[in-house]
Amino acid sequence: MTSATLDPTRTPAPAPAPASAPGSGRPAATARVRRRSTPRLLGLARAELTLLLRNRMQLFTALLLPLSVPFLYLPLARAGGTPETLAAGLGTMFVVALLFVVYYNLLSSYVARRQDLVLKRLRTGEASDATVLTATAVPALLVAGVMIVAMGSIATPLLDLPLPQNPLVLLVGLALGAVVMVPLALVTANFTRTVEAAQITSLPMMAVLIIGAGAAIPLGMMPDWFGRLIALVPSAPIAAMVRLGWLGIDADGAVVTGTELWTQTAAQSAILLVWLGLGLWYVRTHLRWEPRG
Repeated sequence: MTSATLDPTRTPAPAPAPASAPGSGRPAATARVRRRSTPRLLGLARAELTLLLRNRMQLFTALLLPLSVPFLYLPLARAGGTPETLAAGLGTMFVVALLFVVYYNLLSSYVARRQDLVLKRLRTGEASDATVLTATAVPALLVAGVMIVAMGSIATPLLDLPLPQNPLVLLVGLALGAVVMVPLALVTANFTRTVEAAQITSLPMMAVLIIGAGAAIPLGMMPDWFGRLIALVPSAPIAAMVRLGWLGIDADGAVVTGTELWTQTAAQSAILLVWLGLGLWYVRTHLRWEPRG
């Protein structure tokens, strides 16, 4: 035996730390797990897309309903609608698309997967909670992107609209709006027992969001206190950024450019980010992974 082995006062040498992934600052094992999560996410998302394509009712809701919305505003355009009314129509049109393509479809999907114990089984595997939930949302978000482009392509010649004045503002508003619909669908799923019940439990949220977009009640006709309150609903900043991005005007019809444009864009984006943060917090702390009793 060596003297180091016999000396009880000698401190053992520490075990070597796990090798770090180059440039990541994380243990290599953790980095490998994170790298493996991407193929896992893509595989689950591909399976979810297959299920969506096989579900005729969900496919009808996601494809045909949004495409029919621009035609509802055709009489208004032919009657010589003002820029304000057309701007309100544009905001409502895209909010309705996000509601049906993302919110309602995901609500039905999450409830169905939970009731069939799919979420519970996936959660016991190697995929993280975030991976499982995100994979379900990916097909709906992709379909939403395609439908928004299709709706814009139809609405421009049909309603005699100009090309978007501020495409980046429009893109940010619709992208953030689509992402916010995901936790809203999960929150509603917590209170939904069956897929059939989703038609009822989704009504309050959809009604509030449609009012926030200015469809049911024009924003200019609302009392000041109600208008300030409804401006905080997630659909209100989506509609506002659609107006700013496409026509370059605010709710009052005033042209917005330069610093004021980006100030309003930042303010509306902040509202959506707050809703996203609140939604993710609720999902993380209160989401039901097993069927409701």
